[in-house]
Amino acid sequence: MSESQIPSSPKHPLSNAAKYSLLFASWVFLSAISFYLGMNLIQTSGTALVLKDSPKTGNANPSVVEASTPSLGTPSEMETKENTESQTTQTVEESAELPNFVPDENVTFRSSAWSTDWTAMKKTVHLYNEIHPFIYTMKGGLSNNGELISSWSSTSKKERVQELRALNPKVKIIPTIFRWENPKEKIQENIGMGGRNDIRDHHIQVIVNEIMTYGYDGIDIDYEGMSCDKKEKFEEFFALLAREVHKKGKLISVAVHPKTPAEKSKKKELNCRGLSKPIVLDFRENWRGPTTHDYAFLAKHADRVKIMAYELHPRKYHNPGPGPQAPNVWLKEIITYAKKRVPTQKLYMAIPTYGYDWALNCKSSAKAIYHSDAQRIKAGAHKNRQPTDINRILNEENKVASWRNLSKFSDIHKNRAYEDPSLWYTSGGCDRVAFYMNRKAFEEKMTLLRKYDLGGFSFWQLVTDNDPEINVYLSKLVQGQLPAVEKAKEEEEPKEETTLPLSDSKESLKVSDSKSKIKTKKF
Repeated sequence: MSESQIPSSPKHPLSNAAKYSLLFASWVFLSAISFYLGMNLIQTSGTALVLKDSPKTGNANPSVVEASTPSLGTPSEMETKENTESQTTQTVEESAELPNFVPDENVTFRSSAWSTDWTAMKKTVHLYNEIHPFIYTMKGGLSNNGELISSWSSTSKKERVQELRALNPKVKIIPTIFRWENPKEKIQENIGMGGRNDIRDHHIQVIVNEIMTYGYDGIDIDYEGMSCDKKEKFEEFFALLAREVHKKGKLISVAVHPKTPAEKSKKKELNCRGLSKPIVLDFRENWRGPTTHDYAFLAKHADRVKIMAYELHPRKYHNPGPGPQAPNVWLKEIITYAKKRVPTQKLYMAIPTYGYDWALNCKSSAKAIYHSDAQRIKAGAHKNRQPTDINRILNEENKVASWRNLSKFSDIHKNRAYEDPSLWYTSGGCDRVAFYMNRKAFEEKMTLLRKYDLGGFSFWQLVTDNDPEINVYLSKLVQGQLPAVEKAKEEEEPKEETTLPLSDSKESLKVSDSKSKIKTKKF
């Protein structure tokens, strides 16, 4: 029988039950497809919180959420350096070359840096004794459960630690946990506030687990802007954490706000609610950040005390106007205070790699300036000053009357010549001044720190757009090839008023979710 002769089977219409079953199966199939596509979209997104590891690897520490991009920010860099970020993204896969020298592990003055820039870390890790990948923050905002968020996935943490060590076998990798207190983010429960020692203890265990899981050399605690009522609880938390970290043979570092010594006649006590005893205000910076960081106590438990010595002239505030971020005259005062409370081998001064570009006679926000920005300004009409004697400049220029954003603060610059370079130029009909960092200024700051026998310095922060000439200096520093410097004499803390009166301090916030560093008074 041919195919054409085969009788066709009679067609029976589907029952209602069969129709519903088919419809349900189709819905399940389409949902599965949508879920699959959605997960792939999330994994390729640059903004969502994702688990990038393969299912076989998984998250080694389930108490740490992995974010595909840092939600942390930088002092002002991330807000103003979009071009640099895009360039970094394009070059992130470039391979780094091994250095032609081996850093000396026994140098007495050590080089370190915080960084969110993986490309910069990879290319310059051989220039640093210690690297602080700026990758952790606290999970939660107004309340906390002890857990962390990481901007590197579990796979990235493992691979990048291995890569950094391959490039510099002697580097110490000490990641940073950062949180700046603000109206939307608190530190409360993670340090045991409100009687939540259970959350504090969990927070400590999460941190120790991260150190051991990824083979870090330690952890860097950067809890900033805390109100004075947290002082004792923070100290209790830090001492407990340090004990657990040291049990594992690891290091613990702490970042602290800068303080300068108060005149003896002006020392006071601050009675802060919730504390068992008053806070002795033997420093000028009387605001919530510095009052909570007790140098002497933290130094007993920390292996590194890193003073965030920058933002003397914060861009977010009109007072005290244009100026350098970390001039030596200010660094000396910070060192004078700190050396009496922190053993010098533990004491590090953190200095900025950036500066700010200020408007002098128009309404315009200050903006961060890096090496490429300085080169761009230099390519046009400008006056380059180094050292920068602002009072001399004001006396020489004929436009001073219109420089209202600077002239009203001229008194604070009297009798001071800053090693920091400055560029005076005009843009868009507005006179401007840009203070920035170059090798010459950096060397002068390093010479000052070495004179005081400090343990080392830290950069905030290591980025690809730093002056490349600084790397030449760093290569000599980490190899112990710098000439010896004459040691500084011990300086007494001021007994009477020796500086100009201080204005009310202004809080130096970075972008809303950024690594805010200090709030301080002008000198």
